[in-house]
Amino acid sequence: MPTYQLTINQQTHTVNVDDDTPLLWVLRDDLTLRGTKFGCGAGACGACTVHLNGAVPNSHF
Repeated sequence: MPTYQLTINQQTHTVNVDDDTPLLWVLRDDLTLRGTKFGCGAGACGACTVHLNGAVPNSHF
């Protein structure tokens, strides 16, 4: 399983997850950051949107 380092709100986190795990589940399940939600499942409602280096991708893809 690959290891990834994520910097979230100026804190660095290291996670070991499959490379096809959506960011949404890493944030919620592995890091217990519950602000990002699963909404419509298609990325249309915006519930899964995160800020990533100034861009706003949906985190469930």
